Amino acid sequence: MKRILRKVASIFVATAMVAALGVSAMAADMPQTGIEEGTPVGESVGNSITLYKGIMPYNSDNLEINAPTISYSFSIDAGEADQEIIDAAGVKVKTKAGVTGGVSIDSSTCAWTNNDTMTPGTLSTKPFTITFASDVFTSAGVYRYVITDETTADTLAAAGVTRDTNNYDGTRYLDVYVKEDSGSFVIYGYVCFTTQVNPLNDTEGKAAENAVKTQGFVNKGGESGTGTDTTCDAYYTYNVTVGKELVNDTEHNGNKFPFTVKFKNETITGNIKLTSDVTGTADLKAELASASINGLESTANIAHGGTVKYIGIPCGTEVEVFETNNVSTAAYTSECSGADEAVDSKVISLNEASNTASVKCDKNVAGTSKTVTFTNTLALISPTGVALAVLPFVILLGFGVGFMVVSTTKRKEELA
Repeated sequence: MKRILRKVASIFVATAMVAALGVSAMAADMPQTGIEEGTPVGESVGNSITLYKGIMPYNSDNLEINAPTISYSFSIDAGEADQEIIDAAGVKVKTKAGVTGGVSIDSSTCAWTNNDTMTPGTLSTKPFTITFASDVFTSAGVYRYVITDETTADTLAAAGVTRDTNNYDGTRYLDVYVKEDSGSFVIYGYVCFTTQVNPLNDTEGKAAENAVKTQGFVNKGGESGTGTDTTCDAYYTYNVTVGKELVNDTEHNGNKFPFTVKFKNETITGNIKLTSDVTGTADLKAELASASINGLESTANIAHGGTVKYIGIPCGTEVEVFETNNVSTAAYTSECSGADEAVDSKVISLNEASNTASVKCDKNVAGTSKTVTFTNTLALISPTGVALAVLPFVILLGFGVGFMVVSTTKRKEELA
């Protein structure tokens, strides 16, 4: 009986030892998570890691817009060694300084053009890739890198992209997990994170407390848009609607009056493309794409009750609008509403232009759209068939002729 008990006990001990070895092996191979606990963001990545840059678009009517033209650039450098991190099992380990030889970063794909579209309130992302040569790593461990957004303020301004410099964090930390596999050292996971506290200056243990896992320079903890908020670049756009009304002239309600719409913004030099929405009797006669928003000009033909909405105008752009009378048999008093400053009324005859209305999209907030309406009131014609505007001069001329006739007659009588 004792021998049987000894055999059973031996079996239990052997089983326990195998289980312990298995747990130890699993723990040793378990991906560390960097500065906070959890599973790594990426696994089985091969020799490259793809991260993302995000721009948050805004529009005053939440309408889909075309993207700005902008290219981002990034750099990658070795991070600090011996920085304490915690793996998924709660075990503390130390980082190794990232090996930079044989490591490259490709930012060429992280670019938007004016043919890309954006949905307001939904982060728009583009990828950039970090590639590691096959012989970069010579030992297992957690290698730390520092990725920096090198995009300049001039580049952002030229695209009309806004950056909150007080809150934007242009640094990301990348922990790359390397293990030995059949004599080679391969990447089996990574964690990208941001923290407002530099781990090198973390004397109070605040780096872990402020750390946020992320898939790059995006505002959420992943490309899917879930996780903790961080600050992203923003693209603010507005819409301007041009409308037309006729008063006392139903005969020409269907006539399309030509409007000239000019856009001015000397700061934004990148390619731009606006979209439009037409209601009622109206149409556009000019392309809304340009090498720059500054100098872009559009011709719209709008009849009574019609409107043309220009969509996706970048922040800081001034929009100027005037109409031209193309009716040969009528003169109108042209009045404008909705401009930033009052516009004087003007009587316009055939081929004459109205005064110019101006609005400016000048706030970095998702403000309200603006509507500029030109109202043409038919100028009244006198019962004599002489335009009222000319009648005073005709009356004066008549008085003058009458005075000359009377004076001549009287002088003849005196001479007789």
